[in-house]
Amino acid sequence: MTDRLPDSPASRTDVDIATGVLVGIHGGSVADAIDELFRTAKQHRVSLFELSRTLITVAEGRDVERSSTLDAVYAVWGSALGRRGADATFGVVTDTAAV
Repeated sequence: MTDRLPDSPASRTDVDIATGVLVGIHGGSVADAIDELFRTAKQHRVSLFELSRTLITVAEGRDVERSSTLDAVYAVWGSALGRRGADATFGVVTDTAAV
């Protein structure tokens, strides 16, 4: 989907792409999507860049190694992304908004 290398460091480009993913999911503004990324990274104490990279990878339907960043992506956006195998791979993932 993108021209970045799978093992390349997460970057500002990933933040821009992840912002687009969130706009696609929610239909909101770019500013709202950026705020959501920052807020989620801070709340879950993960890197903004790694959060962005992981969100993109999950949205693309590719496998991601389990991490606190992946847990944050599934907790916040799992239902919108169809959880793409999260339940089968890591056990039941609870959507915090539904609890």
